[in-house]
Amino acid sequence: MVKEALSFKIEVTSEEKRAEITLRIKESEIYRGEIFLHDISPYLMDEELTVEDLLVILFMDFLKRIKEKGNSSQAMKAILWNFEDYF
Repeated sequence: MVKEALSFKIEVTSEEKRAEITLRIKESEIYRGEIFLHDISPYLMDEELTVEDLLVILFMDFLKRIKEKGNSSQAMKAILWNFEDYF
């Protein structure tokens, strides 16, 4: 059962369009993200990150890799394989 929904905005340059994405994430997964951020907080030099911030960073990195390497069938299979447990 999914108890939480995270909503975050991805800001891009003025030349590009703006998008808003809503994710449904298991509460336990959100807690895992919060624990991870707590564990790395000593290395962040007083910067505060939220789970939403972390998801934006990961998503933007994912898009950058797709742009660099192309949208291949291998990439699509990897995406589906990683989300197999959620469908």
